[in-house]
Amino acid sequence: MIKALLIVTALGGGVHHTTEMPDMQTCLDARVAIMEQTKDAKTLCVPTVSETDKMQEFFQIFMGIVERMKELEYERDLQGTGSSDWECSDCKG
Repeated sequence: MIKALLIVTALGGGVHHTTEMPDMQTCLDARVAIMEQTKDAKTLCVPTVSETDKMQEFFQIFMGIVERMKELEYERDLQGTGSSDWECSDCKG
């Protein structure tokens, strides 16, 4: 899930406030509520991704690669095109 960040800037004050929201819809709802209170405020919802989500995605991709390599190794062994220790026929031990 993509999280959202609400950035509020009041005109003339130069004050920036940021608040993390659980999702984009919550951010948009909060944005409307802020605009109803202060007409001269500028609000912006920015989608963000947490570091934990980034790491989980990275490891899912990595594990997918490892699983695919194991599948290829298994297929190679079934075809009889090599030994499980990956020695080539031309190598001298």
